[in-house]
Amino acid sequence: MSEICYKKNFLKQVIAKIDFAQPLSDLNHASLVAVIAEIKKRYPIAEQATAFQQGIEITDQEIRSSKTEFPEWNFHGVDRDKSLKINQHFLQVLLTKYTSESDFRDDLLNPVSQIIGTRPEVLIARTGVRFINIFDFEIETFGKVKEYFTEPISDHLAAIANPEQCVRSILVSEYLLDETKIRIQSGFFNPDYPAIIKRRHFVLDIDAYIDFPHQISDVDKYFRDFHAKVQMMFESHITQKLRDEVLNG
Repeated sequence: MSEICYKKNFLKQVIAKIDFAQPLSDLNHASLVAVIAEIKKRYPIAEQATAFQQGIEITDQEIRSSKTEFPEWNFHGVDRDKSLKINQHFLQVLLTKYTSESDFRDDLLNPVSQIIGTRPEVLIARTGVRFINIFDFEIETFGKVKEYFTEPISDHLAAIANPEQCVRSILVSEYLLDETKIRIQSGFFNPDYPAIIKRRHFVLDIDAYIDFPHQISDVDKYFRDFHAKVQMMFESHITQKLRDEVLNG
């Protein structure tokens, strides 16, 4: 499926995340020295931090809590409109400015190939991409939502009881397309929550992922598949009026 481009988008965050099946205990400063220069070609700002993971163990005798610390590296684009987070548990790319599928793919696969490419045996527990659209133009009433978004995600808002008292209305739908899981959150998320909705900003949040073990070499294939499925879902949930008057207006 070829990429569809509009004059304007309402993407607030685009995320790609790879969760490792087992912690990469050998991921440390020494092992990253050789690849940092390559990573900084796309993410020139580098920061190191300490992250931690908390756990709770319950036995017949007691409840014990534990805290494990590990190094974490954060890289940013020159304008900080994209970031890369790496630790022994996951690798995540977050964009606040989306330009194209190819740039997004390179922002993900370049560090993957640099850091994980030397570990072809690494298993991945979950790979996913998520596109969060917030349409922050004013929609006059709850009933007007149907002019911009298709019935599966707009009917419940048009029919809502007591809209003048509503503080949030989010619909969650989940799908299984082949082996890909899709989770869509849509509706009035309300930027002023928990106050009553005054600004009718519509969220369309599409998350595509697989959560079964797979090889690191499969990430590229899944990324392309997820991107196509997210685009298909996006197109199926918007109206021609939104395309003509808002996205291309």
